[in-house]
Amino acid sequence: MKRIKVHTKSELLAELKKKTDEILVEGDLTQNLAEIKKGQLNYTETMGVTGGSGVIFEYGISKILELFDPSPKEDKIVRRHIERLYVIKQLSAASFLLHLKQLDY
Repeated sequence: MKRIKVHTKSELLAELKKKTDEILVEGDLTQNLAEIKKGQLNYTETMGVTGGSGVIFEYGISKILELFDPSPKEDKIVRRHIERLYVIKQLSAASFLLHLKQLDY
């Protein structure tokens, strides 16, 4: 399993596009990840709603919120990749681990 440490948004975006197994995020990006984690459903929540329809619900809500989000395009891309592909684990106040969801199946 490959784990990469990133500190900047450009490094994070590059690793997200490569679908790196695990990404250790430290520094200024941790506030953004804490915000994304609050809105992310866990596996039980997404699969527990009528045979997995929670995944569709989560996707629809994220698309609607994205329309009204004034963030720069790069921030929206980072958020979309993380929400769809990764599980967020908070390791400490200053670091988060992004773990590729497909590795858990």
